[in-house]
Amino acid sequence: MSGDHDPLPQQRLAIEAPLGPVLVVAGPGAGKTFCLIGRINYLITTLNFDPARICAVTFTNKAAEEIATRLRHDVTRGTIHALCLGILREHAEAAGLPKGFGVADEHYQHAVLARLQVQPERRGGLLNRFGRHRLQEYRLTADEAGLYREYASYLARRHMLDYDDMIAKTAELLKRRSDVADALAARWDYLLVDEFQDVNAPQYEILKRLAQPHDNFFAVGDDEQSIFSWTGADPAVLERFRRDYGIERPIVLDKNCRSSHQIFETARRVLARNPRLFEKQLSADKQSEHEVRAVAFRDEEAEATWLIEDIVRDRAATAGLDWGDYAILYRKHKVGQHLEGRLLRAGIPCRLARGRSLIEDEVIRYVITGLRVVRSPDDPVALGAFARAVLSEHFLQEVTAAIDEQDFLNGVRALARRRAAHDPDTKKLWRFVYQVENLRALARSRHSVEALVDEILSQSVGPYRNILEERHDELTDPAELPDAVKLADRLKKAIDEEGPIVIEPQGGVEIALRGMLIAAGVRNVPSSGPLKPRGAAPGLTHPGETVRKTDGGGNGLALTLFKALQLLHAGEGSSLDRYVTFDFETTDKVPATCGVVEIGAARVVNGEIVDRFHTMVNPYQAISAEATRRAHGYTDADVKDAPSFAEVWPQFRSFVGDDILIAHNGQSFDVPVLRRLAAGREGVDSLVFYDTLPLVRSLSRDSGRQEDIAARFGIDAGRAHHALDDAVTLAHIYRELEKQRVVRARKAVLVNLLDYLALGLALEGSRSGEREMLFDRARYYALGRYSDALEFYETERERTGRAAPPVEDLIDLLGGPGLRAKLAAEPDPAQRYPAALARLHALMHDKPGTMQESIDRLLERVALSTSDGVQAATDRVNLLTLHSTKGLEFSRVYVVGVEDFELPGWRAATDGLQDEIEEARRLLYVGMTRARDRLILTRVEQRFGRDAGGGGFLEEMGLEIERI
Repeated sequence: MSGDHDPLPQQRLAIEAPLGPVLVVAGPGAGKTFCLIGRINYLITTLNFDPARICAVTFTNKAAEEIATRLRHDVTRGTIHALCLGILREHAEAAGLPKGFGVADEHYQHAVLARLQVQPERRGGLLNRFGRHRLQEYRLTADEAGLYREYASYLARRHMLDYDDMIAKTAELLKRRSDVADALAARWDYLLVDEFQDVNAPQYEILKRLAQPHDNFFAVGDDEQSIFSWTGADPAVLERFRRDYGIERPIVLDKNCRSSHQIFETARRVLARNPRLFEKQLSADKQSEHEVRAVAFRDEEAEATWLIEDIVRDRAATAGLDWGDYAILYRKHKVGQHLEGRLLRAGIPCRLARGRSLIEDEVIRYVITGLRVVRSPDDPVALGAFARAVLSEHFLQEVTAAIDEQDFLNGVRALARRRAAHDPDTKKLWRFVYQVENLRALARSRHSVEALVDEILSQSVGPYRNILEERHDELTDPAELPDAVKLADRLKKAIDEEGPIVIEPQGGVEIALRGMLIAAGVRNVPSSGPLKPRGAAPGLTHPGETVRKTDGGGNGLALTLFKALQLLHAGEGSSLDRYVTFDFETTDKVPATCGVVEIGAARVVNGEIVDRFHTMVNPYQAISAEATRRAHGYTDADVKDAPSFAEVWPQFRSFVGDDILIAHNGQSFDVPVLRRLAAGREGVDSLVFYDTLPLVRSLSRDSGRQEDIAARFGIDAGRAHHALDDAVTLAHIYRELEKQRVVRARKAVLVNLLDYLALGLALEGSRSGEREMLFDRARYYALGRYSDALEFYETERERTGRAAPPVEDLIDLLGGPGLRAKLAAEPDPAQRYPAALARLHALMHDKPGTMQESIDRLLERVALSTSDGVQAATDRVNLLTLHSTKGLEFSRVYVVGVEDFELPGWRAATDGLQDEIEEARRLLYVGMTRARDRLILTRVEQRFGRDAGGGGFLEEMGLEIERI
């Protein structure tokens, strides 16, 4: 319901209710969010409440942001988990927690259970029961109780909290420390809670305590939409609120403004057999030409065939409907996955939505598991989760079966040594080892979490590569393009002074480039139109920038603007301020048994060598003839009077100090040799290593041997295979590698703009060289299922009336509808990379702090993104679970699987479990009331080869079933 109308009578009662406790029971489509926002506005504008002293608690982050968008007042807002996490962060000591405690997201929780040998199919249900045990005193079986103790113990040792801990520990804190509770409650004068029916008992106690000083507590919910019992939610919490605050009767929002009369009356019948907490007479007045239909099929294949035909037929017969006006709802993901395949094969664009948790994206999972290793490099669960993100499941099973999980990294290193050196899987293991060791050093060498994330993504060990990084040696450096540098300077000035940036009309190119600017995070980008060439417009502090075709120079404006934005977003060019390069010469090439005969090291500060360390070492074992003849040339006689490694170690460790130790290909030799010989000695466990080999391989396809790298850079390598010379050479090499890394970073940033770049290049016409190469790759992103560039172009063209080619012509320029259909039907996971990266970077802009604090904040936000809710696609058929549909609405809705063994489910149906049957009715009611105009319910006789049961809920609604 939009906010551009006067409230209905019942809505006004809620919005303008007296101060004190207020209970609002809101049926579906009755304007619940409208009333919540209206209430806040009323408090501020009429009752003169300070916005900063109002707290709104929502069920999803999406709902919290909707309040922010529609309210225009900055109130405290967020989910109950975000609220509790903030309280625990602020009062960690009082809560008995370490200041830097971590948050165990769902992926980490599953990794802990995997470590406890829990099978994948059991983990989700087990975590739900753990939560109910923690929050509701649910009784676990003896086996489950043992697993829970191990699970909780592991999290406690790692100083981690899961979602249930956030609630439980906050409730304990407020109960135990009245001073803390009083201080927190004093912050707000008014508390509002959305979706109150989904609040569990401990959450209710927290909220009630925060409202205690004033009892200004506005609760809005619907007992008939309570569908999350596994979280401890109970619709009776609404009645408890009514009793606790002495409310005679709630305010009922009784008018459904979304669904047609036919849909709403049918949906009400599904609840007829459920007990009611409150008396209410709900109604919907809107009429539709469509009656609710119930259709039965033999099996899921016949069902899918009919669904596809019906969607196509209905869309052809109804003007103005887009694919995004259609939704298919179901209870289990397996149903959605099957339908997704059928729809895509039929050429119908669709999106399977499981919610918007960031960790579900494989690219983001790789980054987040990498950051967890940076945060806790000795956490075996973090290491195991990172391995799962970079190694195939089959190969990982082989690895875990062959190693000791108590020392995961050393186990992987030992396995790599046992395997054939040139086996591709052996190389994967070594890349994993290099990456894990380097992650510890990266946190010191990058001064922002954004730069750290970009560096993690640049490593070849990841699941997907940035296409710009893969082809970086074919791309020009933006800093070497004068036109891009000039344009970047102008854009920066306009952005810093909050002036508008307008693209001169260019036959549609300006639409694509406006989209590019917006996607890059530039805010003030009005539609194309002339700006005053000099002097500020009224009310502006900056006259703004008009970007013209001539600003592109010989490369064209699309590519030049892209390069200019890369310059603005390239970020830092810094590397390690100080480090120590080192090298060992040894008795032979066997790291498990060799002795050290020479140690060389060089300390580098701000790019310059400031100190050196060198010593010979008596290995007390024979130097092999091959090492003498083909490597360093030392004999036993050369080292017989030298000190032992044990004698040398304190001097070497003192020289290193707190600096990072850098070696080239050290993880396969120098580092394990050092760790073996220094095992148990003081200072060895605190050393941090960085291996330059992965960086070399990511920058060049040429030889990775140190001597060859030095030759390519024109560096005098001195005496090869002599420790100090090699350490000094490596110091010079690393300095050059960092310069190349910075250039590569400039070339590869903003991969999420490639779809808009493709549009711009297509519309500009003739291309060659770099423009042609980029267009040939970027067009796949523009046509792909994860881009909204074409939708933006079409809507902007229609809105502005610009003289620009229709979107159909643009699709032809990009490769044609056939290629677009192919990309939709056979999606390449790598196409998701730009969108995933954009989502991740949106969470990283934050207040200053230490690297550890920045990492923790990012990990927390990703963990809390499980509460983001689902964002409906506007240009694709939406495939959604019934549980994920809260807050959504569609013109056409198909509820699939209205059969007993899906709704309420086999166990509930056969055992007559009334609580589960009643909740299933509520779940179906929620799904049905997502529909505005047309609703179809389907059932089958057999689903995936099994009997599907009867159609009890269809019979309860009195629907005549059409059999196809």
